[in-house]
Amino acid sequence: MKYEEMKPREINTVLRDCPLAYLVWGAHEWHGVHNAVGLDTLKAYHMTLDLCKATGGVVLPPVYCGYQTMKPWMQFHHTFEFSKSLVTQFVYEHLENLYDEGFKAIVVIMGHYGGKHVEAVKAGVAQFTEKHRYPKVLAMTDYEPAGWVDVRGGDHAGKNETSLLMHYRPDLVDLSRLPEGDLVHARDGCSIDAKEATPEHGAFLVKTFLEQATPKVRELLQEATDGWPSEVCRGE
Repeated sequence: MKYEEMKPREINTVLRDCPLAYLVWGAHEWHGVHNAVGLDTLKAYHMTLDLCKATGGVVLPPVYCGYQTMKPWMQFHHTFEFSKSLVTQFVYEHLENLYDEGFKAIVVIMGHYGGKHVEAVKAGVAQFTEKHRYPKVLAMTDYEPAGWVDVRGGDHAGKNETSLLMHYRPDLVDLSRLPEGDLVHARDGCSIDAKEATPEHGAFLVKTFLEQATPKVRELLQEATDGWPSEVCRGE
């Protein structure tokens, strides 16, 4: 299901049987002294791989291209900041390529949460959907499905994000590096509840994500395949 590891014949089988593509969008960004800088993308990518196991389809290599990161806000290092226009155009061109390949449903899952960044990603989706009625495209943050059942998600290197990385890649988290005493977001570059993170909480968030997102994605794919017009041609 990892697109880059598949042979053409395997991709063709997916296009025939389950023409669904996932695109994970994240960033390289400071996430406190206790987390790997790729946290946004890494946890969203692993969550998406789990979701793909439930729905079928393929997962594209994750994109590290963030806007509205910690760099312009407080000049945190180890952070790559890209322009809004680049993010929007990059999303749009990814969707055009997936359309040209023949995918009928596309899900964009964002692991980086800055409000302006989310707007930039969704602007790329809007440009695409204004041009093409099909494929069907859904764009959401990785914490959004949990919110459908009132489970709080989405922070910056705090209890939730750190717990997710602890669940998937405990080797990339070291809570002992956090300073003693209370954390200060502007100084430490992480949510103040980061010390409460546990792999068990991460597992709970993943379970909630899968329970809520799986039926939503299946509905999207069903809608796309049922309504796909016979006159739609790739590269149209």
